[in-house]
Amino acid sequence: MVSSIMFISFKQDVSPLLKLSTPMILTGLVMSSLPFVENIFLAQLGPKVLAASALVSWLFATMIGILFGIFSSVNVLVSHQYGAKNHAGISLLLRDALLLAIFLTPPTFFLFWNAADVFLLFGQNPELVPLAKLYLHGLAWGLFPKFILIVTFELLMGLGHSRTIMIFSTLTIPVYILFSYVLIFGKFGLPMLGIAGVGWGMTFADWLIATIVCLLLWFSKRYKVYARSIFSFKRPFSLWEMLRIGLPMGGMYCVETGYFFAMVLLMGWIGVETLAANQIAMQYLGALTSVVFSTSQAITVRMGHLLGAKNIKGAERAAYAGISFSFIFMLFIALLYWSLPEMLISVDFDVTNPNNIGIVQLATTFLFISAFFQIFESVRLSLFGALRALKDTHYTFITSVISFWCIALPGGYVFSIPLGFGGQSFWWFMVAGALFSVVLLMRRFRLLIPYFYGKAAN
Repeated sequence: MVSSIMFISFKQDVSPLLKLSTPMILTGLVMSSLPFVENIFLAQLGPKVLAASALVSWLFATMIGILFGIFSSVNVLVSHQYGAKNHAGISLLLRDALLLAIFLTPPTFFLFWNAADVFLLFGQNPELVPLAKLYLHGLAWGLFPKFILIVTFELLMGLGHSRTIMIFSTLTIPVYILFSYVLIFGKFGLPMLGIAGVGWGMTFADWLIATIVCLLLWFSKRYKVYARSIFSFKRPFSLWEMLRIGLPMGGMYCVETGYFFAMVLLMGWIGVETLAANQIAMQYLGALTSVVFSTSQAITVRMGHLLGAKNIKGAERAAYAGISFSFIFMLFIALLYWSLPEMLISVDFDVTNPNNIGIVQLATTFLFISAFFQIFESVRLSLFGALRALKDTHYTFITSVISFWCIALPGGYVFSIPLGFGGQSFWWFMVAGALFSVVLLMRRFRLLIPYFYGKAAN
């Protein structure tokens, strides 16, 4: 075990991970530009429209996070089959993933169609609900092609074709933005749909892009071998294994997204300045976590290929290489947080304006603590990727529940509000939760690896 950590080769261990993760990182950064641009469009329609879109965005992010977690089992299983050079097995996995997409579409559609009324139960402004409903109804009709795209990207990720995903995402983001812009503001002779234009714009774009992707899979010389069993009903079926691996991952994403939503609501109880300062720290957390998350996915794929080829030692080294890379990257980011916080804050607020002193001070504190959290988070997410490759997703789900809902939220709430220590308490307890999770996950990884050595030997 020690030798795996001490003698990591850049060419053999780090370089393959960078080749996988770099396109994924760029893809994540490109995809994050879409909600940013759409918010700019909707802000021009007024604060109520923007507030209604925020409700829908949280619901959409939570639901897509759950479904993304479920479908991420596809890249885990595909990577193992790819490492074993079992192309027929990959084709059957794609068939089952598409079947799962069909099964999940009706209940998700029903939820989106009726979710606006549920907002009233959570005390939301009744004036926002009709606006949210228009947005949700537009989105609902695009859920099926969205699922198809997720499945396809997970297939490509499992094959290790992250560069293809990056190129395709870069080309499709302008399509999303164009469709949304045209339908929101009624350009080129089309009706002005307002907030509904975002939902319908994404739906039309998803149907167009999904159609192109399906044609690519069917006719491309490189990928048609994986599409040959789509209409076949021969055994084996892998739906149960997909759900066994994917459901805990979907639950994990739901747990973590739900925590941040709850934290934002509680920060609002403390005060407007606290909420604004917290948002500054959150925006950097969201953007930079995409880098670590992409590395985590690369760890899963790289380890899956090596495990499929029975190269357990190489898989173990790949895990430690990914953990080391993520840790070093986030350490540099932490140094930036600690040394130049005002430069980061100035993106959102004028730090020289006396009226912003309170926000600047709070944001500086949040960024200082966030640096510690993101260092531990980089290791935590990397270990998630390693355990995911070992098909152990239940344990990662449990650690997420403990870290966020048993440590961070109750501890942060008690110290922030009843005891009056302010919003920084949430961040300190997030640090404690992440550190606790790292200890549990590292222990789990070290226990599982010997099992795979023994399995390969047999």
